[in-house]
Amino acid sequence: MPLMAAAEPLLMAMLSAALGPTTSGGMNCMTVLVNMSSCLTFVEQGSNLTKPDKECCPTLAGLLENNPLCLCQLLGDLDKIGIQIDVNSALKLPNMCSLETPLVSTCAA
Repeated sequence: MPLMAAAEPLLMAMLSAALGPTTSGGMNCMTVLVNMSSCLTFVEQGSNLTKPDKECCPTLAGLLENNPLCLCQLLGDLDKIGIQIDVNSALKLPNMCSLETPLVSTCAA
């Protein structure tokens, strides 16, 4: 069993506790962010990867298009999820994936 598949239930439980079941708009951020697990190997602290897994960019594109507020929740309080994220690597992802991120003001909505 691949490591990420084995870790997915634990990741889902941590995200559920940290983010709660939904945003005020009703979207399920826990599920959305668990689907981002393909990006985790690139953005976690201590990663030596120079590019994200091939599944990461399409998943990130879907998140940015459909649920940008879930990304705001994640980046707004990284300590809550219990996973150490390298913010610099996370900030590189959109450019590496040739994606445009929404304006920061989106997170204030």
